[in-house]
Amino acid sequence: MSHTAPAAAAALKHWNRLIQHAAASGSYVDCLRLYAGSVLTAGLRGDASTFPSLAKSCAALRLPDLGRAIHARVFLAGAAVSRDAFVRTSLVDMYAKCDRLPEARRLFGETPRSSRTLVSWNCMVSAYGRSFQVEEAVAMFNAMRRAEVRPSGGTLVGLLSGCADSVSARNLGVCVYGYSIKSGLDADLLVSNSSLTMLVRGGQMNSARSLFDRVENKSVVTWSAMASAYLQTGDWMEVFVLFSHVQWTEQNMDSVVLVNLITAAMLFGNLVVAKGVHALVIKAGYDRQEDLGASLVNLYAKCGDILAAREVFDSVHWKNVVVWTSLLNGYVECGCPDEALATYDAMLYAKVEPNKATVLAVLAACANLGSANLGQKVEEHVIAMGLQSDLQISTGLIDMNCKCGRIQHARKIFDNVSTRDLATWSAMINGYAFHGQGSEAVALFSEMQHKGVQPDAIVFTHVLTACNHSGSVDEGLRCFHSMTVEYGIKPSIEHYMCMIDLFCKAGLLSSAIKFFREMPVQLRNQFLAPLISAYRAHCAHSSSEFVSDELLKLDSQDSGHYVLISTMLSCLGEWKKARSYRRLIRKQGLVKKPGWSYIELGG
Repeated sequence: MSHTAPAAAAALKHWNRLIQHAAASGSYVDCLRLYAGSVLTAGLRGDASTFPSLAKSCAALRLPDLGRAIHARVFLAGAAVSRDAFVRTSLVDMYAKCDRLPEARRLFGETPRSSRTLVSWNCMVSAYGRSFQVEEAVAMFNAMRRAEVRPSGGTLVGLLSGCADSVSARNLGVCVYGYSIKSGLDADLLVSNSSLTMLVRGGQMNSARSLFDRVENKSVVTWSAMASAYLQTGDWMEVFVLFSHVQWTEQNMDSVVLVNLITAAMLFGNLVVAKGVHALVIKAGYDRQEDLGASLVNLYAKCGDILAAREVFDSVHWKNVVVWTSLLNGYVECGCPDEALATYDAMLYAKVEPNKATVLAVLAACANLGSANLGQKVEEHVIAMGLQSDLQISTGLIDMNCKCGRIQHARKIFDNVSTRDLATWSAMINGYAFHGQGSEAVALFSEMQHKGVQPDAIVFTHVLTACNHSGSVDEGLRCFHSMTVEYGIKPSIEHYMCMIDLFCKAGLLSSAIKFFREMPVQLRNQFLAPLISAYRAHCAHSSSEFVSDELLKLDSQDSGHYVLISTMLSCLGEWKKARSYRRLIRKQGLVKKPGWSYIELGG
């Protein structure tokens, strides 16, 4: 060997150490720069110790084209390097993680069977699992077993990753979990966590809890997966119980645990609990993090304390679009559309680019405000952003224009939507109902059914409201019958209210009474006042005593009920009975609530 060869080998060894250190420490850009700026500049080709770190860096940075160039350099380095098992495995892993499955599979197939390591098999199984190609992942797993390569925990984690989010593959996931128990790999915490995640997403709560209880050394991921399961079922109390156990084990909480806790507090909706959770977030040192800040803003808004939500927002130093959107949504939910639009202007002034969720919140604010001018400006901004073709945005535009009085423009947007979902139909039907155009709403509802779109309880509420506005009693009865009999939807208080109101306005008081008697007892209290008003309006004597007795039977301590009955009897000319009900207010020690009104000046 010449004098220059040992010097070149020493130099390459030096650069290899730096390249490997950069890759190991996560400095992937520096790793690639060292190779390009030092190794290649010095005229060195690299060896089997060089390329695995480079392939790892390309995989981490998702740079498949650069990875392909690195692969070419492997061939230039010589046959010994290109045949090296470690180098080939790193290249397979790089292609797989860069979503270049055909190239990964081809390189894996070209690798001699004796050189296929467990890591390379796992790379292929995981790659197919991540891309939800479960059948290919299983085929690779079976080929691996036929090659007498013993699967590891990483193999099963790769398989389970494809089963967790695929409904059709969850039965297979249960089989994989069974295999892990049989092979003893269920003791691997990563396998247990992956199995738990798969069971949780499949809604198999009992199996998930059973597995959770068997895991001895639970990690934060284990606790978070089980908490997510309870959040799916709305069981926020169990989330708090789990969290108390996490504290007892003295494990360090991460942001995922805290997000689960905040979500549970949202479901609870108690301000005192919200403040307690906020204190825990501050104690854990996550209060300045954007994602946690956004969740806390949502939490306080859900609890009705928009001022506290604003304080959290102001405390976040680097406000991303998620934080801004959370505050926007908070103002909308708390009935403050003016503040929501002012926040949107401030967001644009801060040069934060809105996303789809932001636009939907702004459209909701404009709809609540009912301002046609502001709505038109927001719509122009939506068009400038190129979001008008998005189905959810189109639905938001329809709803906003309807509530701003631009019903014809809303219909134009509706007609231009090629593929409509239930929400789109519902928004347009509600728009017609909102404007008292009952026949148009009913016609659109019939068209929706002919298109094969299955209505839900909300759509039927809109249709019944439309029938109410237009006085279409027969159509309202037909829709109510269709909802309960054909679609099996249980009527809610809104549906009953529409029907009672429809009968009362049409003067069909006996039908209203009959309908009233058929509804659940626990709902009747809210419908007697409209019935009494109807009797007063139509000066109807029949059944007036029944209505009065029913009202007082449900709530005899409400002075407003006595006043309402007295007023009805006065309208019917029964002055003596009217005075007797007025005297009952004083006799029972009830206090009549004073009426009040206000006038808004200057807008």
